[in-house]
Amino acid sequence: MKKGTRFTALTALILLLPSLAISAFEKEILLGREDQWRSLQKLSHLVLKPGRWGIPNLYLEDGEYLPGPETDLLLHFNRQPLRDETGGYQVVSDATLLSESARLLGNASAAFSGFKGGIGLSPGSRSLLAPGAWWGDFSLEFWLYPKVLSDGEAIFSWSGSSWQNGRMAPQKASCSVLGRKLVWQFDNFFSVAVKLDAVTPLVPKLWHHHLLRYDSSRGLLEYLVDGIPEAVATVTENRREGGSLSQPVIGASGSASLKIGESYTGFMDELRISRAFVEEPMLKRYGGITGIAVSRIFDLGSNGARLKRISSVYRKPGATDVYFYYRMAPELESLEELPSDWKQFAPGQELGSPQGRYLQLMIELLPDGAGEASPEVSELRVLYEPDLPPAAPAALQAFPGNGKVTLIWRGVNEEGVKGYLIYYGPEPGNYHGRGSGQGDSPVDAGKVTRFELAGLENGRIYYFSVVAYDDTQPPNRSSFSREVSARPSGIY
Repeated sequence: MKKGTRFTALTALILLLPSLAISAFEKEILLGREDQWRSLQKLSHLVLKPGRWGIPNLYLEDGEYLPGPETDLLLHFNRQPLRDETGGYQVVSDATLLSESARLLGNASAAFSGFKGGIGLSPGSRSLLAPGAWWGDFSLEFWLYPKVLSDGEAIFSWSGSSWQNGRMAPQKASCSVLGRKLVWQFDNFFSVAVKLDAVTPLVPKLWHHHLLRYDSSRGLLEYLVDGIPEAVATVTENRREGGSLSQPVIGASGSASLKIGESYTGFMDELRISRAFVEEPMLKRYGGITGIAVSRIFDLGSNGARLKRISSVYRKPGATDVYFYYRMAPELESLEELPSDWKQFAPGQELGSPQGRYLQLMIELLPDGAGEASPEVSELRVLYEPDLPPAAPAALQAFPGNGKVTLIWRGVNEEGVKGYLIYYGPEPGNYHGRGSGQGDSPVDAGKVTRFELAGLENGRIYYFSVVAYDDTQPPNRSSFSREVSARPSGIY
């Protein structure tokens, strides 16, 4: 064998030593890896997706919006066929493709290709764009990754009609590209025409968050990019604050259509219309929210079980972090909670061998300050030492007497031994004896090494064995001592 080969084999052996170092008396609990995190009881703001070794890892959940009572329309663009998460709008046409590589939040984003038509939506009867709907506060927001920013690209457009002053008037709300900026325009939507021009030109091939919001109490219409105001308009009869408010009303005279990205080239993610003035939009991928995973409660067998070490395979890119906790208890009050406080630990550290029967684990994942990076956890391994039963009593002897047998044995010199059980019976290995003065088999002798079993039948042979038990709940019992026999007689 070549020297290089011997070195490689030796290196491999050294790498295996930590796993071989587990004592025969120690046991292991695994979360992750082949367990696939099935032992988790609770996941909050976390997702499982392939990571290290190609197995499911714990990651922070993307900051996608959840539908709520104020949500009118919500498109995640995660899967096809595309659907509105609120159920208020029907997707009638979809010329987009889903892109996992260009995704911002969730599983994918929508890829729009020029003049292929984008997405067509039909408003439901309870939506904000339903005929006859009256609007109060509202917000429209989405993430945009433009590829070219050509003049005339339509990002958002709605058209309808209403009767105004005895005639049919077209209504329109649109967002389009002009001079590398987004322009919002509203015709017959409010009682006055409104146009909002952004100040800052956009840069292609970058994600930006766009928010249009309206405060109906002040008539304030505002457009923001990445949380920074770009344009504002006072929508009153005299276009000044304090003037007569102009509330938008959807015409009741006919159907309306909504189109997304009809002539747009690029990607879009997380489009939402809300019946509220959104004060703080979600501008971070992970939103600064802590993700929490809590395991089920593990039964270690008895109160004497000792927790030796907890290790983990995890990664903390940048300023992300992972915190680990455990808690133990001697009793179980519910299937979800243990009556003890969480104790934080560092994976791999010696824990001081805390004892208890029930164990629960918790992991916290924290994003970086910018909310752009997530830690990942691949596995968690718990090494514990079960509470082993005492050794069997030794040197058992039996001395017959008149209607009795005296048993003597060598005590078990181990911490926690609480007493001994005497088993007796009429046949070898059959310890289901009955009728002694101290009760049926087995008889609890307490913590003694000499015991007289009375009330036995003279002339009948009895077989005996002794078992030690400890002070845990339930008690651990040793194996049986050697078997001895004796026949009580009146001659003694």
